[in-house]
Amino acid sequence: MPDRNPKVRRRLAQGKLRLRLCDLRNLGPQSERLLAAIGIHDVETLRRRGALEAYLAVRNAGLTRSLNLLWALVGALEPWPEGRDWREVAASEARLPLLLAMESRVAARRDTLEAGGITGRNGKDRSKRPKSRAAKEVDDRVWVPGLPFETSRKLERGRLPKKKNRH
Repeated sequence: MPDRNPKVRRRLAQGKLRLRLCDLRNLGPQSERLLAAIGIHDVETLRRRGALEAYLAVRNAGLTRSLNLLWALVGALEPWPEGRDWREVAASEARLPLLLAMESRVAARRDTLEAGGITGRNGKDRSKRPKSRAAKEVDDRVWVPGLPFETSRKLERGRLPKKKNRH
């Protein structure tokens, strides 16, 4: 693949040009603000930290849960500095390994927090908080094949659907 920006690459290599985060493909001012909130202010820091670690830090900070940011970060860093469109990343073979790596890290963090007795966001211990009756019923229920999707959604929320009067 021929270089799309040989002059830009040359100036970057010479140190005459400094890229901002919003100069990368897929990343705009909102992404720049999200990354700045977790301490990533320049492209080099993002490259060192990696797309997955940066996304998990943003997610753990509670700033976003959208996977589009993950695809955008991966696309912005591969191939660097031109990048790849986030929709291409989301549809590529790289999607599944990224999702599996993210899920394993999230599960490991959750297990660590539970083992350490870490409290929730509001300072209350989540493990000792009593569950509501509706939440207990949802936990105890067993999914029945053939149950309509809407009914199962309402059961998850703890509300049963109203029966219709049929005359």
